[in-house]
Amino acid sequence: MTIYFYAKTDNRLGLDRLRRSAALAKELQKSYEIYLMTTEFRSATYAKRELGIKKAVGIEDFRNVGTICERGSILIYDSDEHNEVIHQEMIDYFGHFFRISYDPKDMPKEKEILISPYIVGANVINGVLVDRDFFEENPKKILRLFFYGDDDYNKKLLNIAPKLESFDFELLEGFYFFVDMEEKLKPYFTKIYGYEEYFEVMKGSKLCVSASGQSALEAAAAGAKVVYIQREDKDEEYVQLLERAGVLDMGYFDPQRLAEAIVSAKAPNRDYLIANSVEKVAKKIQELI
Repeated sequence: MTIYFYAKTDNRLGLDRLRRSAALAKELQKSYEIYLMTTEFRSATYAKRELGIKKAVGIEDFRNVGTICERGSILIYDSDEHNEVIHQEMIDYFGHFFRISYDPKDMPKEKEILISPYIVGANVINGVLVDRDFFEENPKKILRLFFYGDDDYNKKLLNIAPKLESFDFELLEGFYFFVDMEEKLKPYFTKIYGYEEYFEVMKGSKLCVSASGQSALEAAAAGAKVVYIQREDKDEEYVQLLERAGVLDMGYFDPQRLAEAIVSAKAPNRDYLIANSVEKVAKKIQELI
């Protein structure tokens, strides 16, 4: 049996949807053939090389999912590209249609299953999609890590970076960062890691300041104290979830608030993440299919 995934990714969105979808795909990959589709080819290659997915491909347009999957197939879908008409067409086309959404206001439509960290009830699987690798014990050698996110199309980090110099952060580059970013950012950070070191760096940090909701959850799962910065170009779908996981939400960036948040940050609520783990979600899916 094949389970298909589709995750929206691009250089303005980042990889949050891919990271959480891949966490679930890895669990299901133990028992099923997995075919992961992303919006573009580069992120599909990343999924294979770095996220442990055996089969992944970029398809450019989410509507091409129907040309790859036969009617009656199983699809796990993580995107907001659809409208109401296409949404219903997908529900009718697939034998099992699962949709991942971290929007607290989202509710399942008839004949679909919603995977959500916020709601419970009929046609809902409640859980948090974090790769189980982050829960493994790992030496904490990085005192302070800063991760802006996988995307920074407008190079906002270049404006923020001078205000971070006194914090002695080490920086993890984002997957979609422009090639000239590292040289321009060097003066403001004690060390810069490439995006291919993501897992090692996230698991090895004592304190992580992140403007990516998914990465903040992953750092918390790894046991770091985490401060979350809300980016103006991102929605706030992760905020309530992060608070449940013990992540300190400081709102929009401000150097003074950041200094206060670092002092106030506490150990994460890993028990919450473990109790609502990706393994639990995968088991529920297997029961339903």
